[in-house]
Amino acid sequence: MSSCFHCSLPVPAGSNWQVTIDAVVQPMCCPGCAAVARSIVDNGFSDYYRTREGCAATAAQDGLIPPELSLYDSEAVAGIETDGDSVEAIFLIEDIRCAACIWLIERRLARLPGVQAVSMNAATERLQVSWNRDRCKPSDILVALREIGYAAYPYDPVRHGAQLDKARKTLFRQLFIAGLSMMQVMMYVLPGYMAGDGTMDADIASLMQWASLLLTLPAVLYSAQPFFRGAWVNLKTFQLGMDVPVALGIAAAFIGSVVATLRGSGDVYFDSITMFIFLLLCSRYLELAARRKAASALNNLQSALPASAWSMPGYPDDRALVLIAAGQLREGDVILVRPGEAIAADGVLLEGDSAVDLSLLTGESQPLRKSAGATLPGGAVNATQPIVVRITQAARDSTLSILVKLIERAGQGKPQLAQWADHVAAWFVGILLLFALAVFGYWQWADAARAWPIAIAVLVVSCPCALSLATPTALAAATDRLVRNGILIVQAHVLETLHRATHVIFDKTGTLTAGKPVLRHVELLGAASLDGCLQVAAALEKSSAHPLAAALVTAAQDGPGATLSVTDVRQITGRGLEGTLNGSTY
Repeated sequence: MSSCFHCSLPVPAGSNWQVTIDAVVQPMCCPGCAAVARSIVDNGFSDYYRTREGCAATAAQDGLIPPELSLYDSEAVAGIETDGDSVEAIFLIEDIRCAACIWLIERRLARLPGVQAVSMNAATERLQVSWNRDRCKPSDILVALREIGYAAYPYDPVRHGAQLDKARKTLFRQLFIAGLSMMQVMMYVLPGYMAGDGTMDADIASLMQWASLLLTLPAVLYSAQPFFRGAWVNLKTFQLGMDVPVALGIAAAFIGSVVATLRGSGDVYFDSITMFIFLLLCSRYLELAARRKAASALNNLQSALPASAWSMPGYPDDRALVLIAAGQLREGDVILVRPGEAIAADGVLLEGDSAVDLSLLTGESQPLRKSAGATLPGGAVNATQPIVVRITQAARDSTLSILVKLIERAGQGKPQLAQWADHVAAWFVGILLLFALAVFGYWQWADAARAWPIAIAVLVVSCPCALSLATPTALAAATDRLVRNGILIVQAHVLETLHRATHVIFDKTGTLTAGKPVLRHVELLGAASLDGCLQVAAALEKSSAHPLAAALVTAAQDGPGATLSVTDVRQITGRGLEGTLNGSTY
């Protein structure tokens, strides 16, 4: 058996955790070691493995808290923002399952010395933390999260995308196995439902039950892993999440069915078990898809800022170009922006006269002309001519970056509805377990044969999955839909209170248009027909690139008339177009 390259513990059979270190793929024993090793390599500290004198801490040595987490204390590595003594950062959390996870994370971090504010967003798996730099460090936060069973690291869009993709593939495999088991089990259970009492031979019925048991094993041992793993984490931290009643219901139904199969008497629930696992995994898969969609909308907005820029360090004497990362731009730097490129940061136009597309920032549908001295926001797109721009704000402080931060903070904030759901779900699980225990006790006294299946039914039917998952998923889906339609939410309570709005005020009517003129009315001056006039106008405008010309051509194509052909078309400045049609000039 191979050993973990990071901590030297044995690597479990069948595990696939690996990290490429110095161009060599090294085995890891768990996702925690893989995450830490990948962080060390990604941050340029791979020489740690070449110069270390021993392996990382193990459970027997230091409670699974590796000292390498201190590498994140560098502000450059952690990507944190500072404001005096206050520090703020966004972390990415793995394996968020329900509202109880959020409650546990927020409660644990709130107890750390120096932590000022904590907000966890289940939809995007992002944790926003503010702390006093003199009393707390990023590594303290990561250690605290690791102690309660959650892997975390500073937010990185690329890593977040890879994490979501991996989670989707794993969940799909579990969903596929559960669905396959459910269908196969139903094939063996259905004859028993259709057969009346005594019509099926006892040996055949026993064979059906044993076949159902074998087909249920993959669903319970593999597909149900997220529920058992989540319940174990909850119980270790003395918290009650929604995975606890789910895991108890699955385990109780499976154990009861196995006992009945071994005894040859009693009811079995293999079909119900596989169907329950399949339906729960379906809901989680849909919830994960909604999270991916919401994250992709924000990432698309972030990607509007270029990753690099053409710097002109010797301007104006030397016009040599140097390609640098956009994050390295500082106030006073001069850059060249070519046609079709986005402006990397806020600046002032020094040279050139070009049209600039501001639609992403202001909603203006048409590019605006900009000349020397004009202010240009970061994220705007240069449309026509090369321009030289002097940077006035760093890339992270640009207009588009500020808009992205506003959306992120709105997503981190919780409306009262989400806070109520988190609070109620945590208490609901405890009440549910006590109620199930009381129901079992009553039926054990009233009718012992029915006590076990009724208690299981209470656990399964009363599972707070919808309460825990529906609220954050609905908020994420709504925010995603608004972002894709150009509406940015900057306060968490907007979605909750918008239905009470009576008036909406817009500062620009241009932001409400599609940027595509449409012909609304034709005024006839003479005996010519409407279709005839429209076809002549469209024929003249067919070769023009003017937006109004396109509106006339589109209207003519939608009309009943035949398309006409005009010759000798020429443009007369300030007056329009003229051409020859059937010997007549129009």
